[in-house]
Amino acid sequence: MRLRIADIIAGPNRRSVDEVNVRELADSIREVGLLNPITVTTNNRLVAGAHRLEACRLLGWTEVECTRLEGSDLLLQLAEIDENLIRNELDPISIGELAIKRDEILESLGQRATLGQGRPSKNSAPGAPLKTTAAMAQEIGLSKRSLQENKQLAKNLVPEAKEIVRDTNVSKKDALKIARMEPERQAEIASRIKDGKAKTVKEAELIDAKQKVKEQTKTSVKSKPPTVFLGDGVKWLESQKPCDLLLTDPPYSTDVPEIEAFAQGWLLVALGKLKPTGFAYVFIGAYPNELKAYLNVKPPDGITLEQVLVWTYKNTLGNNPKDRYKQNWQAILFYRGKEAPPLDCPLTAEQWSVMEMNAPDGRLGNRFHAWQKPLELAERLIRHSTKPSDTVLDPFCCTGTFLLAAAKLGRIGKGAEINQENAAIAVERGCIYAK
Repeated sequence: MRLRIADIIAGPNRRSVDEVNVRELADSIREVGLLNPITVTTNNRLVAGAHRLEACRLLGWTEVECTRLEGSDLLLQLAEIDENLIRNELDPISIGELAIKRDEILESLGQRATLGQGRPSKNSAPGAPLKTTAAMAQEIGLSKRSLQENKQLAKNLVPEAKEIVRDTNVSKKDALKIARMEPERQAEIASRIKDGKAKTVKEAELIDAKQKVKEQTKTSVKSKPPTVFLGDGVKWLESQKPCDLLLTDPPYSTDVPEIEAFAQGWLLVALGKLKPTGFAYVFIGAYPNELKAYLNVKPPDGITLEQVLVWTYKNTLGNNPKDRYKQNWQAILFYRGKEAPPLDCPLTAEQWSVMEMNAPDGRLGNRFHAWQKPLELAERLIRHSTKPSDTVLDPFCCTGTFLLAAAKLGRIGKGAEINQENAAIAVERGCIYAK
């Protein structure tokens, strides 16, 4: 059957044609003719063959060979979808959209889209079985899993993300990752790929995480100099109000005669100053007796020893013992209150319980004490567990590293130090004496 091209009406499911594809088809049709007729309904509505039709129009044809489908409107829509699936090279999202529409039509016709080959419907021609969507997918070379993933993309991707996924070289694996995100997050991640700032979802997420950390360090809160009380830190703690973070580095077993009694004495007082929403990081030596002493301290009710973290370094190895291994790590006891929120830790590289970071190096002029901790490590722990204007307490502040990190990030840093020389260095570095 031949129809005038001008009499063929575009169908409701018609997709925009690809001009390059149309030109290639026109060259092929000019050489070998139209091998597959255009499919239309009884009222000349286009079912399948939009690219072929445009190619014939480009060649100057006024008529084209057509095949006419008959049946209910739903059956015609089903036929149109099937023609599009079979004859067009569609992206996964488009396949998913058509598959979802196909399922809806099958349900309307009283069919179950999950059946193998389907069964005759009262709305179909007598004895004519309807193919399920799964069967149609198999016909075009898709597995059930692949089809289901395409549906997920079509259903869950927001319009902006769909457009970017279609227009860029986003892998299907990455597209599925985007589809599982919240709508606003989808647009953010997809836009980074569109702008060329990232090639994969992982790269885009890393950029966002780094940006978040950068924003955390640029607080809008005006920082106040941290205060240092010159005197006994345990007695000082007794007068302090509940804090959001306890971050401290107490004397080690090498400097304390009775480490068990010392640990029991000060740690319970300090943990008792944590808010229910608070956290604590307590640095201790990696000596067996010291680990045992602290792990035997039962925290107050509502406070949990969540983990034993590890800080490891490679630039200050000290002497070369003959009867043991060189010690290049320290333990960090990580406590949390019963109402503490999740850690604010966007960077994957910062989410490990072992933290590898070199100790301050005296050759660079930034080492004021033998057991001084890296400022970067202090900032990391503070970022993870507090927000601007929170209070950070350190009863053994030594030369003030933890307090200075807190102030830098817009937190309120308060500490105590019993050694006058160490306290003086803390003041030289930017702290002020408590009144």
